[in-house]
Amino acid sequence: MPASPTPSGRKKAILVINQKSGESWTRLQQMYSTDIRLRISQSFELHPEVLTTEEIRARHPAAHSAHAFFGTWGFPRLTKDDLKPLENLEIIFFAAGSVKAFGLPFLEAGIPICTAKLANARVVAETCVAQIILAAKNFFGHARTFTGKDYHPKATEVLSDSRGLHRSRIALIGCGVIAREVIARLRTSQFDIHVVDPFLSAEEATALGVTRCSLEEAFHSCHVVSNHLPNLPELNQVLNKSHFSTMKPHATFINTGRGAQVNETDLIEVFTGRPDLTPLLDVTHPEPPDSGSALYRLSNVLLTPHIAGCIGDEYSFWVNEVVDSSERWLRGESLENLESLEKLNISA
Repeated sequence: MPASPTPSGRKKAILVINQKSGESWTRLQQMYSTDIRLRISQSFELHPEVLTTEEIRARHPAAHSAHAFFGTWGFPRLTKDDLKPLENLEIIFFAAGSVKAFGLPFLEAGIPICTAKLANARVVAETCVAQIILAAKNFFGHARTFTGKDYHPKATEVLSDSRGLHRSRIALIGCGVIAREVIARLRTSQFDIHVVDPFLSAEEATALGVTRCSLEEAFHSCHVVSNHLPNLPELNQVLNKSHFSTMKPHATFINTGRGAQVNETDLIEVFTGRPDLTPLLDVTHPEPPDSGSALYRLSNVLLTPHIAGCIGDEYSFWVNEVVDSSERWLRGESLENLESLEKLNISA
């Protein structure tokens, strides 16, 4: 619960950033526009200036008296000692997703962090659902078949092998926030949804309407495989030749997770020899791929520049979500988009 308000009757808040330069500074100014700052000011006593990490460490009076910090990418990376003077700080409102870059000291100090991960998850899920539906109809393979041709004699043969939207087997690797949003959107479809996640219990799977399976089974038995693994070092290159080489004819691999989770050399080798397969890669490692990478040349590979999450005007979803949450927090209502120490090490 929030503590007592200031004598003005409102909690004090400030916008914070690591430094006033670069892409993060531009993004903060765009997201926390005049209209958004005005909205925050209607609920909080908002400091008129953005404070940097250096100013916070120098014990700026506004930082010392603030009850809430608002920010986005480029959030100050403060230490445990930096936080000690911030005795009034009660909560962080972070208009982005992952807090791994800065969150640990705050969470260890008992300062909750409210993120926009649900808003971002919804956008990623919508993108994935669109890709899954098209992939189930082998949209991308059919488009390649007809590119530059009036008619292809094997087109009818390929169509007869396509299951389309009726009982196509879809595999989701990982069952975090995004995957659950995908499941919610596909639940009323005719898809047969399988999930790879050691933390998903049999009871949860039943409640979600999905079937648990192994990573190996996901690749060799499903028509579409979509990666939603969290960004953990131990998962680097966990998806490799042993999985890609067993994929069904005309199957699709979708990656909106992390590029480092894929052994790219293995992927290139398998998909070079299997032109019937389609990888839809929104993330790679490195990102973008190195100049000269075979990923640029393979006709069955579709690359996009990490656009599954919020882009452009969609960033308004982030900032509106955290401002909505800040208003609920002031009313003493529970928040569903809070980070925790327990989830920090297994989240994206």
